[in-house]
Amino acid sequence: MSYLWPLILTIIANAAYQLSARGISSRVDPLFSLCITYGVALLGALIMYLLSKHHSLQTNLHMLNWASVTMGLAITFVELGYLLTYRAGAPVGSTAITVNAAITLLLIPIGLIFFHEGFSLRNGLGFILAVISLYLLNS
Repeated sequence: MSYLWPLILTIIANAAYQLSARGISSRVDPLFSLCITYGVALLGALIMYLLSKHHSLQTNLHMLNWASVTMGLAITFVELGYLLTYRAGAPVGSTAITVNAAITLLLIPIGLIFFHEGFSLRNGLGFILAVISLYLLNS
């Protein structure tokens, strides 16, 4: 599994993300908080980019496409959505899994239609379990 290390990194970072999002003061404007969040993220990404051996600014600028901008916008709304959800009293223990199960249900047909991804009996069972989990977590 060549993706094990990045998967572990994502899991740990996502747990820190959820706990941080839940811990942001309800008295601070969520958009101002996101500005600080993105400032820290920009600084961290810039430092990692400069320390990597793969930084050719001109080459990377020419390789950028619409997806980098769209991803930035999407991340902004994901984070704002989590902040507002937690402020409304959503539980930290089930909010992320609810969101991820719902995203999975949305992305399966998109993967099938637009990316011609396969869909097995096991995937179908996972789909059904995701629907059941959404019901159980939110009932």
